[in-house]
Amino acid sequence: MIKFQQSISIVVLYVFISCTSSPNISTQSKNNTVGESSINKISILTYSEDGLSATITIPKGLNSIEQTLHQLLKKDNSQVIDQYLDGVIDKSIASEMKEAIINSLPEGALEFRINNFSSKPTSNILYLELDKNQIEETVFNIFKKYSSSESIPILPLFSVSTNPPTLNELKNVTLLIPCLDTKVPDQQLLLPNAPRAYRNGTHRGIDFYVNWGSSVRAVADGVIIRADHNYQEMSADFRLDLLNDTKILGRTPSDVFEHLLLGQAIYIDHGFDLVSGYRVVTIYAHLSHIRSDIQIGTIVKRGQEIGKSGNSGTKDSTLKKKTGAHLHWEMILQNKDGEYYLGQGEEYDFLYPFLKNLFVDK
Repeated sequence: MIKFQQSISIVVLYVFISCTSSPNISTQSKNNTVGESSINKISILTYSEDGLSATITIPKGLNSIEQTLHQLLKKDNSQVIDQYLDGVIDKSIASEMKEAIINSLPEGALEFRINNFSSKPTSNILYLELDKNQIEETVFNIFKKYSSSESIPILPLFSVSTNPPTLNELKNVTLLIPCLDTKVPDQQLLLPNAPRAYRNGTHRGIDFYVNWGSSVRAVADGVIIRADHNYQEMSADFRLDLLNDTKILGRTPSDVFEHLLLGQAIYIDHGFDLVSGYRVVTIYAHLSHIRSDIQIGTIVKRGQEIGKSGNSGTKDSTLKKKTGAHLHWEMILQNKDGEYYLGQGEEYDFLYPFLKNLFVDK
């Protein structure tokens, strides 16, 4: 619910309603309007086509517009952002961008404010508007972040040196794709280094969009070092509070990312044999289920099912929806100098072909 600026409105409405009078009139409501009748009078609330402004027409002599104000307060004004995202083909990215825009807006930007009023012989008109300039500036800034992987600093979870492994060092590695009947997405926003403005961070892995409950399997031999069997989803309000913390800090805190935003997750330690010179850990996140035989210390083989895809840790999950299901997969590489994520800092034109060849179906 978006709050109305009541302290201002009460004063203006008092002037409109209490200090004016006129013969009784009857007003017909129009399309996209709501109203309240008082004998043969109704106040009319009308929204502009873009939803950024509204008017309340109040017949003189009407004693109450409580229902009209209730309708105004009840409306979810965040829907006005949708029109700016029509060109974003991937709906999951559009949803993420919308959340980032809402979280980045200053307080009150989506609250209707009184812009003007006028008095006519038979009615008074209240003109309301959202902060269009602030909304559009925020939308522009978020689009700018999502259109360039260099527009926000890379802030990985781990403390790293300035020399992550090159793609050439990994050219002989082959992994089993973690979900059947899928492939590495070609959208840059679903790959490593993409901005994640909603949490003021950077994407470290690959998002494989698959149906809810799809089989998730180990990409290589290894041993389980984390399996969140007792995962409990956080509330939607708590998640928003955490995201507000990231806004204040300007980055994603490691505890928030690793223990909450990843949702139900499995970590597999592949040791030092998979990539020469590095210890390798792979992460499988946003799961909906983990097999009961997958426990810390369990040895798993390449291709072995470990769990099912889901959306745990995401906004939709906190709202008890199954939409937006996908597997978030990462590879972490560690050596004596630091820890890195696969593809860290690599340009998309080089990274995507590499990732496409990294995974095989069998």
